[in-house]
Amino acid sequence: MMNWAAMGRFRFSNHGWMLILAALSLAALGLVMIFSVTGGLLLSKHYASMNRAATSTVNTRVFLISQSVYIALGIAVATVAMLVPVWLTRRLVKPAIVVAFLLLAGVLFLGVNVNGAHRWYQLMGFSFQPMELAKVALILYLAYIIEKRLDLLSDPWKGFGQPLLITGLMIVLLLLQPDFGSAVLFLVVATLMLFVAGSKLYYFVLAAAVAMPLLWYYMVAGWRLSKRIIPFLHPEYFSQGASYQIIRSLDAFGSGGTWGYGLGEGPYKMDFLPEAHTDYIAAMIGQELGFAGVAFLILLYGMFLYAGVRIAWSHRESMFRFLMGLGLTLMLVLQALINLSVVMNLIPSKGITLPFVSFGGTSMVVSFLSLGMLLSLDRERLRVPEPARAPEAPALPAAAPEAG
Repeated sequence: MMNWAAMGRFRFSNHGWMLILAALSLAALGLVMIFSVTGGLLLSKHYASMNRAATSTVNTRVFLISQSVYIALGIAVATVAMLVPVWLTRRLVKPAIVVAFLLLAGVLFLGVNVNGAHRWYQLMGFSFQPMELAKVALILYLAYIIEKRLDLLSDPWKGFGQPLLITGLMIVLLLLQPDFGSAVLFLVVATLMLFVAGSKLYYFVLAAAVAMPLLWYYMVAGWRLSKRIIPFLHPEYFSQGASYQIIRSLDAFGSGGTWGYGLGEGPYKMDFLPEAHTDYIAAMIGQELGFAGVAFLILLYGMFLYAGVRIAWSHRESMFRFLMGLGLTLMLVLQALINLSVVMNLIPSKGITLPFVSFGGTSMVVSFLSLGMLLSLDRERLRVPEPARAPEAPALPAAAPEAG
């Protein structure tokens, strides 16, 4: 006989199903585009046209198979995370933030050097980027510490300075890798979480006044001015150098028109647009699927943002749950926004993936992990309410701490 109580553990609200639909649609779109970019008949014809070795021996499905495995693993991780109760997640906050710091510090010494950056651990052919787990750990820590100090948010040090200090230490470790794009992402999400929780506006002004000179020095020092800022402002003067990738990306977007060349027909592949299957996959969507494809991509992220915020808001009586849901949603959507801004040359170049879409194991699994944690919030909201207890938990902004 079917256990209906067990089946109830997998019930979701309409917003939960919207999250699932958006995430799976993004993953499916990315899978199709990765195969289009890295394999298939067009790639073979391209190699043949360049008078290279015969392409009959080329395995055009390597990236497709790898990404399929990453998606399957991500779905498994999301399922497990969905079944983990939020009270247990809350208890794991402190170990998680400690592990995150150890991984971020360790990669500076033990990580592999890829294009001058130490961002990945590599073991037995597998690579792992600790930044991905660190962003989840940071969100959980900020949600936890803000709830614990909810009555101290007006205190400039205990309620604002200390949570921001933890964020700042993570950002320093990211900048040492260097990973400026992730550092910006961490800072923006942490600032938004503190602002939504009720920190005073002039605290942010004071923090910006302190941080801006340091940021300015970091940006203009050494290679960043010549390799990032000037090529961003004047890409036409660096078409065969620092701006080669962004010019190719803009060409891909512009050539796609309304409907694109058609799936698999885009002339820009891995040889013409570097990192076309990872950081710059949105440019290939623009070329092969046109404005319609990019609009559909943005619509899916819009759906994810709307559903995630609604799930977070449904837990507004608990500051930890509310900020956990909001932070996870914003982290994924803002990462997508940064990626799209880079490939459209709206901001200087940064190495950051497109969540659920770009090729990569760590990014895919952690994106699905975040999805599972959001679904855990949604699933618990649909449980039969417990008997009323006195006194009732106050609503935001004076949320009562959870048990555990």
